Parts: sequence; C-alpha cells; structure tokens
Amino acid sequence: MKRYIVFLKQVPQSTKVELDPVTKTLKRSSALSQTNPDDLYALQMALDLKRDTAAEVVAVSMGPASAETVLREALQRGADRAILLSSPAFAGSDTWCTSLVLAAAVRKIGAYDLLFFGKMAIDGDTAQVGPEVAGQLDIPQVTCLSAVGQLTEHTISVSRKAGAYLQRMEIELPCAVMVSRENGELDCMTLSGWRRAQRQEILRWDEKDLGIDASSVGLYASPTRVVSTAVPVRKKEINWCADAAAFAEAIK
Repeated sequence: MKRYIVFLKQVPQSTKVELDPVTKTLKRSSALSQTNPDDLYALQMALDLKRDTAAEVVAVSMGPASAETVLREALQRGADRAILLSSPAFAGSDTWCTSLVLAAAVRKIGAYDLLFFGKMAIDGDTAQVGPEVAGQLDIPQVTCLSAVGQLTEHTISVSRKAGAYLQRMEIELPCAVMVSRENGELDCMTLSGWRRAQRQEILRWDEKDLGIDASSVGLYASPTRVVSTAVPVRKKEINWCADAAAFAEAIK
C-alpha cells in the first residue's frame, strides 16, 4: 500500500508574539496558534492523490503538547493517523535540528512514497526544512511546485517553475514535494470528520522513540545563532500645504 507522510507545523495566529530575551526564540505560548497555511495545502494535495491511489496519509507535527490541535485538524480533514514529535529536548531547534528529528520520524514510520511539506512557515519564512529533510534521507525533492501529474508505481510527473519557464519532469519515488497555497483549494471540513478526529489516538514520540541523542537537537545543538532581534520602526513626516504653490514647491 502506498503511504504519504505530511508534515504540519503549529504557528502563531498573529504577529503579536513575545520573544524570549535570552534564547531569542518565539514564546509560542504568548499567542493564539493555527496550522501553518501552506502545510494545509500540502495535506490537501496528499488527500487528493489518496482518492486515486488508496494510499495511507500520515500527519506528523513537531512541537509542544498544544500542537496536537494541528494534528486533530489533519485527522478531521482526512488523514488516516497522526504522530506528534514532542520533547523538551526538541525545544529551540533550528531548521537543521528540526530536519534531523523529522527524518528520524520518517525512518521509524517505515516505507513511504511521498513526503509533503508546506513551502514555508509564516513564523520563519526560511523554506529550508522540507529540502533539508529530503537531504537527510537522500531522496529527490521538488521545490517551486506548479502541478502534480501522473503518479505511477515508481514515478511521479510534476511541473515546477524555473524562472520564466515551466519545467516538466518525471521523478523516481520516494521523493519530497514542497506545496503552497497556489497549488489548489482546500476542501471544507465536515462534522463527521470532526467526530472521527476526536476519537482517534495520536501517537507521541520523543528522542528515545526516534533513537536520537538529546544532545544532537534543540537550541544548543542548533548551528543557527540569533544575535539580536528588533521591531521595525517606521518614521514618516507630514507637511501640510496651504495652497497649490506650496504643494508644487514640496514636490520640487
């Protein structure tokens, strides 16, 4: 049976998020949260392909216990099962350490055909995690995805944007694809889906389950260092013009 693994991230719902003054990381408990928008479109693409292939769709999220709400939404939309990667050891991981954890989860899940990632997360805008996971697993990756075509037992046909051109290619499975909101529309959620999602168990894996050394992930293992952060300050001056002559002079 085919298997698609979709990765979803819990992100702040607004820009009013506090920063930890010591670690320079987001204090995620300081704001309401949501599922990262691009990740929902990645899930939708997996579910669309599932209709034709009868594949199993596995939703995976890395985060604190509150990230379970992201996985409940994935189950409500149609995912078959969900796994939460949660541990204090994972806290503060940058994209590199995050990719180590996600790649380990893929290996533990077992055989798969496609990995689906949102193009980027709205709280980081790096667009690095998906490609890094593909690199960790040594599988092909498709960025700048335009459309997915025919899916066979061993290959998938895709088109992607390459500057001003559209590149069409056939890629051997397994592979990873990065999806954005430009790649489709979301189906409406249903009450029956919500009921099913509330009944399902969500597996929880930590570094021991994944066979990861706790010292290799988290804030202090991350090679990325945030030196400082600042809120942009916008300054503008307003000059009132008494007449057209003053306005013309101001333009000059």
